[in-house]
Amino acid sequence: MPTRTPVRFLILLLTLSCALVSPELFANGGKAKNAVYVAEPSPPTGTGRWSFKIDSSPIIFYLGTVNKKYHVLLIRVRNNASVPLKLADDQDSIQLIFADGSKAQGLLNLPASDRATWDGLDTEIRSAVAYPDVVKPGEEEGIYMFVRVADVAGPRKRHEMPMVIIYTIKSVPEPIELRQRIAAA
Repeated sequence: MPTRTPVRFLILLLTLSCALVSPELFANGGKAKNAVYVAEPSPPTGTGRWSFKIDSSPIIFYLGTVNKKYHVLLIRVRNNASVPLKLADDQDSIQLIFADGSKAQGLLNLPASDRATWDGLDTEIRSAVAYPDVVKPGEEEGIYMFVRVADVAGPRKRHEMPMVIIYTIKSVPEPIELRQRIAAA
């Protein structure tokens, strides 16, 4: 009998301490959840689909900057179609739309918008983040979108990601809407 009392006391103590602990201790990791955006449009000709995907954490997006001037998002574009996806750095555009209706213009062609920042990047980095001309069938390309820090000051304070990202590509008849995938409850 003497060993039962300490065990019961320990169980009671653990139960009481769990009841007093803040619910945030058992939270679901909300601050660390990634925002995932997807779109899979069909090309105007040919067969198959193009797959666009962004998978980023709000913390990583807002924490990382280029020269403290730009946040960066990576769009993975996979060409599962029978035709190439032609891109034009001087004619394609991208826009972020937030829940409160505010908008921010993304930059796809950083060298044309901010030559000094572009020239300050290492050659290997410039090569990696340069806007591609084409995504060939069966291939994947990374497209880097730069967003001015000042243009997302409000959403940054709230750690809020855009609700939708609208990617307009000259060779595609309709803008591509990358929508945030809603996580299952």
